[in-house]
Amino acid sequence: MVKAPFFGKKQHTRFFSLYTVAAVIIFVLLAALIEYAVLYRSIRSKKNAYQNAVMQAGDRLNFTMREMQRLSHMLMINADVQGFVTQGTVEQGSPDIQKIIDAQRQLSYVKPVHPVIEDIFIYSKTSDYLLEADNAFFDIDAMYSSLFEFKDLNSGQWRSEYLRPVYMNKWMAETSITTNGVSRNVLIFSQTFPLQNSSANTGKLMMLLKSSHFDSVIEPLFIYPKTQVFIADSQKQVLFMRAPKDASYAQSVMESVFFDRTETDSFASFTHKINGKKYLAFVRPLKASNTFCIVLVPLADMLKAVEVRRFVLPPLILVLLFACAFYFVKLPAGRLRFMPQREGSFLQHGEESFKPVQDTEPEACTVQEADSKTVGRILSYIEANYSNPLLNLSQMAEDFSIKENFLYYFFRSRIHKSFAQYLEDFRLEKAKSIIEADIKEPVHTLAEKCGYANSQTFRRAFKKKYGLTPSEFKQRVFAESGEL
Repeated sequence: MVKAPFFGKKQHTRFFSLYTVAAVIIFVLLAALIEYAVLYRSIRSKKNAYQNAVMQAGDRLNFTMREMQRLSHMLMINADVQGFVTQGTVEQGSPDIQKIIDAQRQLSYVKPVHPVIEDIFIYSKTSDYLLEADNAFFDIDAMYSSLFEFKDLNSGQWRSEYLRPVYMNKWMAETSITTNGVSRNVLIFSQTFPLQNSSANTGKLMMLLKSSHFDSVIEPLFIYPKTQVFIADSQKQVLFMRAPKDASYAQSVMESVFFDRTETDSFASFTHKINGKKYLAFVRPLKASNTFCIVLVPLADMLKAVEVRRFVLPPLILVLLFACAFYFVKLPAGRLRFMPQREGSFLQHGEESFKPVQDTEPEACTVQEADSKTVGRILSYIEANYSNPLLNLSQMAEDFSIKENFLYYFFRSRIHKSFAQYLEDFRLEKAKSIIEADIKEPVHTLAEKCGYANSQTFRRAFKKKYGLTPSEFKQRVFAESGEL
């Protein structure tokens, strides 16, 4: 007689142990799948939002650079400017000096047209004269280092780089220029005279554009702390860079496959590895200038920005579901021998795995004591120096003996405004207070007191903030006070 098999306690325990192992494996696989789906969706959402920001910044850059090219061409076909370029040397007391005066007047008209323009140079090869909106250089070599100077270049080197080559719509790399003892960072757009036959190389037009304007355009892209922004031409030359000041790093970026994967009329975004680190790369062609705006966001920074609750909630729901399943099956706790000795260790491990990642920067609303003191020093410094029209972030960083980039981000995270925005608001508030105290104060004197180089710029800024020109505001103060 054959006896039926008997499942004893050992076999019964083994059955439930295998069941538990299978359940935990399914749990892990489901959790991993759900986490991947949540991560993919979150990253995709942030990527799309950031891509829109890059496109908007690229459109603004493209518009600005196209406007500069248009203004340069208007100057190059101007009769007074052409007369200066083709004119020879002028003897002392000669009436031909009028051509130089007329050409300089044209530059003074164009310079305030757009806030990005720092200065305009026109060079005549025939006379070897250099003209700018506020000055004329009749002996460039003698006047070069005393009145203006380009970074790391002597007069001969400057001529070789900027005056002698033939440039057609040439965008040149960011550099610094020192005029009247003040150093400013600029991008340069250069064009050779004449337009219809540039190979004749009779002169040059150079437009010096404020780097601070380009910084303001790309400022919305720095929502992630280690974002890097480049503007490069089709020859892979870096024109503008807000990234680690390392030439070898910039070269490795330019030698990557960006240009191989990007057409001139497309917007490219992809994941790319540079020097062992993964970046989310965005490439925006700036067709007006035949250049590219390249934005790199460390993938780790974008991952840190994902809300942690999105990761914690799915595993918790799964844990509850499996706990309910174990309860209804009435699985004895003693049969979970494959698990660690402490029942809570698995859950504890899960909590550690999904522990919220601390952001690399403190919250904007939390200002610690040290930061509060620094903010006080900064505001006191601005209050003491706001009347200086040459006050800028670079000078302030030098006086505080800190890096300009750190000061820039400190402003954004602690004072919640850019340096330029805070300074202009402060100056205009001072101007408003002065008018309310003394309506007889002339506008041009008021502009000087408040740190504006010219009264026209002051009028525009005042009207933009308060909706009234300074004169109109005076009238309103007079009407309310009834006194003159």
